[in-house]
Amino acid sequence: MANILIVDDEPQNLSALRRELADANSEWSIHLATNESEAAAMLSQHNIDVVITDLVMATHQSGIEVLRHAKLKDPLIMVILITAYEKQLDRYQAFDLGAFDCVQKNTPGVIAAEEILVKTRAAILFRELATQQIENQKRMAFLKRYFDPRVFGTIEKNPELLNLRNDTITICFWDVRGFSKLCESLKAHPTLIAGFLKDYFELAAAIIFDHHGVLDKYIGDGVMGLFGTLERRNDQGREDACNAVNAAIEFRRRFGTVVERWTAQWALYTAEKIEIGLGCGIHSGEVLFGNVGTELRDQYTALGPNVNFAQRLEARAMKNQILISTPTQARVKDQFHVQDMGTIKDIKNIPGEFGVYSVIAAKKETS
Repeated sequence: MANILIVDDEPQNLSALRRELADANSEWSIHLATNESEAAAMLSQHNIDVVITDLVMATHQSGIEVLRHAKLKDPLIMVILITAYEKQLDRYQAFDLGAFDCVQKNTPGVIAAEEILVKTRAAILFRELATQQIENQKRMAFLKRYFDPRVFGTIEKNPELLNLRNDTITICFWDVRGFSKLCESLKAHPTLIAGFLKDYFELAAAIIFDHHGVLDKYIGDGVMGLFGTLERRNDQGREDACNAVNAAIEFRRRFGTVVERWTAQWALYTAEKIEIGLGCGIHSGEVLFGNVGTELRDQYTALGPNVNFAQRLEARAMKNQILISTPTQARVKDQFHVQDMGTIKDIKNIPGEFGVYSVIAAKKETS
């Protein structure tokens, strides 16, 4: 339902235009004001979509003042200026201030109601399209943080890639072991924690992107990445799983450099020995993934028991350990050296016995 404000100091003009608009669309909510002060009050009290204002009321600039008030309230309010005194209207000024259109009365005191009706409909449509475009841009700007900039152009051209669907992908979780103790040791210096997290998260995103993954989310001091959501291959997810494990190996290696750099800073403020490391869990399985959006927030994520299983593996990983499931190991066994860690059967809310493997290194690194 559109909210329309009509501003005119002639009661008969207000009445005639209100009747014309109300007859054209009963769902429009129409508000009236007789001068710029009343218009300003209406704009502050209501979410107005379109303002139709006479140019000359108390002064020759009254309509321009209403235009300014409207644009201060909301730049997307569509303002239509009407006047019988064409020579007193500076159209360049009006359009520079954001007027949607200017309409000339047929004769002084007689409103061109049919023309105003057509332009009001156009203004409402334009506002809806502009609002939708802005929301789409905000959504894309939000999502852009979670995708490799090198592939985001593809998503913009083909937004269907963001639609929810079921498929087999590889899910990867990371978490910092010893982070709680670190926070306790440096609780008087939160900026040191924040600085470390910033470097850690930036490194995580860069590595995930470099290995063709999607950054799902940050969870406290944890990171979730998805591999295989954008490109469909006919290899049963082998390349996606290898990308995930390669990302985990690189992250483990480069995380040490971040820790080393920050340890030198932390040593200035605490005598406690700080020992932190990266734990990782990786699992391949079918999930529901895509853009889960509401009016308030968008998030590209994966859902389902296999996501929970990957997170449970990460929770079992020790410092600097990468644990992978049997489905992942079956996809990467030709590319990586792994150690069989036996089976586990006490995973919360997931019954059964499951094989677990620890990644040692890529085979090409040891050949």
